[in-house]
Amino acid sequence: MRLKKAVLRPQAASPREISVTETLIRTAVLVALTLAFASVFRFWQPAIKAAQHIAGTSVWQELYSLFHIESGVGREQLILTGIMVACFLLALAVQSVGFLIFRKLRKNRA
Repeated sequence: MRLKKAVLRPQAASPREISVTETLIRTAVLVALTLAFASVFRFWQPAIKAAQHIAGTSVWQELYSLFHIESGVGREQLILTGIMVACFLLALAVQSVGFLIFRKLRKNRA
């Protein structure tokens, strides 16, 4: 009975560590994008109407029941929370795509 020798494979280079400065810049960009997208709901009429339409759907109404929200203030807070979460997720997606493009352009220059 023969045992195969284990083939040693070179390990892939670990991704470079991200500096504190780069982390702070990414966080600042993410916050700025989130606030920029949130401001759209404040000043752009079609976005306001879309948010009102979504808040009027039966699914959104079920959220009020799920979280036991009965007051008008509670409903407004849930709508605002939904807007901010949606803006954050959109900002995160935009930032991720932006960094991928930036990294690819940087790689092509090198």
